[in-house]
Amino acid sequence: MDIRTSKPVQKGLMDFRAWVHEMERTGHLVRIADEIDPLTEAGAIMRLANERQSPAQWFTNPKGCMPGATLLGGPFATKDRIAMAFGLPPDTPYTTVVEAFAEALRGPRIKPVVVQEGICQQNVLLGDKVDLSLLPIAKLHPQDGGPYVGTLNIGVCKDPESDWVNWGTYRGMVHDNRSTGLYLTPFSQGGHILKKYHARKQAMEYAMFFGGDPMHNIIASSGVALGTSEADVVGGIRGEPVRLVKCKTVDLYVPENAEIVLEGTISPGDEKIEGPFGEVTGYVVTGSVSRPVFRLSAMTWRNDPILPATCLGVPVDDGIMWVVEVAGSVKEALQVKGVPIVDVAVPECSGMQGVVISTKTPHAGIPQLIASVVWTDRNGRYFPLVIVVDEDVDPWNLGEVFHALCTKCNPVRDIHIYPGYYNSPLSPYMANHPQQELGGGVGGGNVLMDCTWPIEWTAEQRPHRLAFHNTYPEDVKQKVLANFACWGLQR
Repeated sequence: MDIRTSKPVQKGLMDFRAWVHEMERTGHLVRIADEIDPLTEAGAIMRLANERQSPAQWFTNPKGCMPGATLLGGPFATKDRIAMAFGLPPDTPYTTVVEAFAEALRGPRIKPVVVQEGICQQNVLLGDKVDLSLLPIAKLHPQDGGPYVGTLNIGVCKDPESDWVNWGTYRGMVHDNRSTGLYLTPFSQGGHILKKYHARKQAMEYAMFFGGDPMHNIIASSGVALGTSEADVVGGIRGEPVRLVKCKTVDLYVPENAEIVLEGTISPGDEKIEGPFGEVTGYVVTGSVSRPVFRLSAMTWRNDPILPATCLGVPVDDGIMWVVEVAGSVKEALQVKGVPIVDVAVPECSGMQGVVISTKTPHAGIPQLIASVVWTDRNGRYFPLVIVVDEDVDPWNLGEVFHALCTKCNPVRDIHIYPGYYNSPLSPYMANHPQQELGGGVGGGNVLMDCTWPIEWTAEQRPHRLAFHNTYPEDVKQKVLANFACWGLQR
């Protein structure tokens, strides 16, 4: 495949284990056979590996769990690994991966099919036999409130008023061997559904699964439109329906090839202290708060199950999924509105707080229009910082972006502050805010930094940007390019 095109090459479902083995084959994953303690050591290894851009870590001998169970650290921590989940070569440029995702969101939906048996149910524990201690669940940071089974999980719940089934990534802290906490904010889709059940004084059936297809994680954390079933989106991307099997104790369905499945209910008023937890922004932000309890009625798994996990921090880990998802979602939203954008980037180092858009400016108000579209997009609304640059700036190149910010953004005219916007409770500057859980409607706000030339300036009035490609005559450039390597200057 030509990596300059945006077409994903993977058609047909991708088994999670096939992806794992492909990462290993290409050097993007290593096995660690030494005995590693998930409660004290695994998180430290994952964090340092992420900071040094090391391969994903497959802990094949985790301490204290059942034989055969393994722990997989940081599988989504780099763009290369996510590209492979799309079936693209690992060296595919960011912008191509983003376009592949945006194209997938625009594509058709294919509803899942139900099968009678699934390898995710090769092993079954019911009722009081359920035992989370059999799994290699990690306490990822010493500051966390406990071990977290749910970091790269997919939570499943069904809307009581329609056939909509939500898949979402909602963190889960282990309380005991048969229950976990759940971080379901009122603004999450899972939290939206939970409120409906509890308003009826009903328990909500819930399932948490791991693995199946790496695309499940990517789509479940992407925030597709309210009322859209993520399984339908995955089917459309893969060109094949997701194969689901019915859970053992609840009326929900999960991928038949999932690694591990937890089943149970969330009852009204049943809450326990959850957190703190080191989050996607790279900080321990949310404290110990009373949150819903997920009480397990069943635990199933395929033979030799793999439990994926992510150890968040600085730089981000699985937040790289959001880089692709939000950039793709925002790009699609801007294109639908006809905004003359060139590219959209979400810098990895932004802690999922900022987005950069390069654009043409045929008339006044383009940066403001861009910001308004971003902040009304289902994913972009979580990003309080919008930076708009001219089309000659690569938004993925932070050096170019920072240069434009420092040289073209007039501090008086071009920084626009908009108070009162929803800000994520995970934003570090919202820590300890009295309305943190609700997004700080009073203390929050958004900012637009306009790094484009003033629309009233003519081409002659705009300072010339000194770069090789736009400064020297064409014949000189061709001679330099032709001889650059011969002169020993190629790097």
